[in-house]
Amino acid sequence: MNKSKTTAKSIKQPRLPRHELEKGLPDALIQDRSDYSLRWLSQADFSDQNATGLVFDQILFEHCNLSRVHFQRFHVLDSRFLQCDLANIQWPESNLTRIELLDCHLTGFQSSESLFHDVLFKDCQGHFAQFALSKFRSVRFESCDFSDANFFQADLTGVAFIDCDLQRADFTGAKLTGADLRGSRIDGMRVAPQDLKGATIDQAQALMLIQSMGITIA
Repeated sequence: MNKSKTTAKSIKQPRLPRHELEKGLPDALIQDRSDYSLRWLSQADFSDQNATGLVFDQILFEHCNLSRVHFQRFHVLDSRFLQCDLANIQWPESNLTRIELLDCHLTGFQSSESLFHDVLFKDCQGHFAQFALSKFRSVRFESCDFSDANFFQADLTGVAFIDCDLQRADFTGAKLTGADLRGSRIDGMRVAPQDLKGATIDQAQALMLIQSMGITIA
């Protein structure tokens, strides 16, 4: 069985009910230290808002604008983001558990020192995204563009990058044990050879890495 398929099966999907979701939020502005649950948010605009200590539980976001929001210590559980604008958001020290981000705009996405557990990124555009010092558990990136992204000292143990663009991404000091990079573009990726110990790459990627170190294969 393909290793990437095994990784995908291990990811738990969001526990979103088909019914019982109320439309919208009770407040026009998101409030500090608030808990929001069982909500369906469609074409809502939350851009440029700031809040601390939020909990979003079982929320369906569809075509929402969350660009440039700053949510410190943000907890989001059992939720799905579908075709949402999350460009230049700041979610430092946050916790995302059983989350799907599908066809989302993540350019400049910033979530350093955060925990991602059972998270699927699929068909997302994430140029220059920032994940420094974050931990990833049971996470899959599929058909995403994370070129020039920052995974500095991130714990990417067991993460699958399937058909992704990781060109020039910074993986300096990252933990890649059990990570699967096969099929992804890694030209110009910044990573020390020792940090790739335990990761799985394909033959073309291995050749590219050897050549990038100035080694000639006769």
